[in-house]
Amino acid sequence: MSPTLRFSTLDSVLLISLVITIAIGVWVISRHLSAARQAKAALITGQEYRTLADEHRQLGDASMTVKEHTGIRLTDISVRVDALRDPLARIQHILMEAE
Repeated sequence: MSPTLRFSTLDSVLLISLVITIAIGVWVISRHLSAARQAKAALITGQEYRTLADEHRQLGDASMTVKEHTGIRLTDISVRVDALRDPLARIQHILMEAE
């Protein structure tokens, strides 16, 4: 015969109480962490905000400058590759005739 688990009413009440206690504990901890995060976010005000905004703006400007320089460089490389295609095609034609 296989053993069966039997729960008494007291065991069921204790189990339900434990589950409810854990759920309330998780809820309280999440509320506390949320409040701490909000308090930390509230500290960044006034001058700090302007400083962060200026830094963000400078990074945006720098990324645009890099993007523009990269575009110019890629265009230059594309022109050089296009200039090499015609001589390469002539060399390939000469090699095919030589075979």
